[in-house]
This record gives sequence, C-alpha cells and structure tokens, in this order.
Amino acid sequence: MKILLSKESIAAIALLMLLSLSAVAGMTILVDAAAIKDPTVYVTGSGSVELTWKSGKSQKYSSDTYANLGGLDTVTIIPDPTWHIDAVSIDGILIEGIPDDGRYDGFSLVNVQAKGNVSVTFLINNGIDGVKTGEHVEAYPYPNMRLVFYDVQIGGFATADPTIGRSIADQIYEYWDIQTTAIFYPGVEVVLVYSLDEVLAHDIDPYSLRLMRTNRSIDLARADVNLNGEIDGTDVSIVGNANPSMSGDLRYDPRCDVCDPIGLIDDRDVNFVNNYIGESSGWEDIPTKVEVVGDLVYVHGETDHLSIFGVH
Repeated sequence: MKILLSKESIAAIALLMLLSLSAVAGMTILVDAAAIKDPTVYVTGSGSVELTWKSGKSQKYSSDTYANLGGLDTVTIIPDPTWHIDAVSIDGILIEGIPDDGRYDGFSLVNVQAKGNVSVTFLINNGIDGVKTGEHVEAYPYPNMRLVFYDVQIGGFATADPTIGRSIADQIYEYWDIQTTAIFYPGVEVVLVYSLDEVLAHDIDPYSLRLMRTNRSIDLARADVNLNGEIDGTDVSIVGNANPSMSGDLRYDPRCDVCDPIGLIDDRDVNFVNNYIGESSGWEDIPTKVEVVGDLVYVHGETDHLSIFGVH
C-alpha cells in the first residue's frame, strides 16, 4: 500500500522529528549533568555567601545550591543580624584563623581555589556581637536585643548578659547587663523586643513600659522590688506578703523572687531584701519610646553609657 503525503505533511513530519531529536538531546544533557555532580554551596543557619569569579561576575547564596566554582576568586560571608559565622570549609578543609570581628561582621577570602564545595555554618548570637566603626552602627548581642551606636570611633564587641531577675513575660528576662569594648560618642539606643501576646497575658499595657538603667550591682537592682531607687521597708513588705508561694499560685509575684529566681518565694527572698535596707539601687528612667509592630513590642531607650538595664 502506498501512502501519498503532501508537501505540508512532509514538512510537519520533519518538524516533529526535529523536535524529538531535540528532546532526546536535552534529556541526554540532563543525564550527563546529573552524572557529573556540580560543586555545591552549603549554607546552614541565617546568612549569605557571595561568590565572585575571576571574570568579575558575582552571585549571592543564602541556602544550599549548586554552583559552578570554576575560576572562583573571592568568597564573602555575611551573617544576618543576630547571627554569627561558626565554621567555614572549602573542599572539606576547615578554614582556620577567622578573625573574631569577622565572625560577627563578616569577612572575605580572596584567591580561593575551590573544586568541590564551599560550606558555611551560621549560629544565632548568644550574648555577643561585633561593633564596627562608623555612624549609626547596629549590634545584636541577642535575637531580642538591638543596640544602635550613634558614632563609634573605635570598634570592639558588645556583650549582653541576661542577668537572672524577674521577667515581665514568661521566659523573658527583665534585667540585662550590657557592656561594650567599643568607644562611642555621644550615646547609644538600646532596643528590647518582647512578644505582644506575652505582655498582654500579664495584663500589661505595652505603651506603659519604661526602660531603666543602674550602675549599681545586680543584687541591689533586684532588691529594689518597687523600683523607686531605694531599698526600704516597703520592699520587704511586698516580698513578705508573697511569702510563701510558688509560680502559678495567686500570691506569687515574680518581682519578689529575688534571691534565687526559680519560681519559689520563701524566707530567703525576705532576708535577701532585708540585707540591703537603706541602700540605693540606682534605678533611673531613661528616655523611652515604645512601638508595637505586628505581634512584637519594641522598647527603645536612649542612653549615654551601657550598664544594667531593665523594663518595668
């Protein structure tokens, strides 16, 4: 049987054959690419890795991805705010000697010879962050704390110790011992971040929150239960009225859990406050601004020096 085809049919069949060959060729390329594993950029945590090739082209990565590392020249690693660089390895070899400030502010490796992969691990800050020189420099010692330095003349580190004390909301410490080795002028803004739901759960109007500071010891700061700057019989009475009680009891007042804040108020707390009667706690208000953005409360306070800070 003979099949007669028109010129149009022959052209259509030729086109289909061409498309089929192209599809097969494409599949072959994909198989070949999968068979030869491309080098990989691994990113763990929150931050970015920017690769710059000798050609001048650059690409930034913030998650695991495949990248052709041929001709690589520079690797720049930048942690996101509240994160720092924990480890960097190239082709499985750990990079030693990362400068301390580079771990928090980021750093670059030049003349990189990478054939296999670049791997970077970021970890969340836990009490320390680098402070660069310049104006309006930000540091994030903790995820719920931001420091904005107006003018840093000599860089260093900012540290924050969540000193054990009462909390205005569950799992949020009210006392922060904040220090820095940087030299700055004329002041710094301290920003503490709270969960709106947790603040409201304690029947606290977020816009009533104030930020205070003291240069005295943390023990004196805790003993001043009513935060009036002095430790007197009123503070002892407040603690005495809550004694004895445990967290969850109607009588339990977290302000009074001062000796060993573990959710228990007893004679030790009364004695703790009584030992400091007549002393000055040094608590003083500093200019404060409160913002509620979404489900977060931002408490801003301006100060000319860092010390122990608390929210009330």
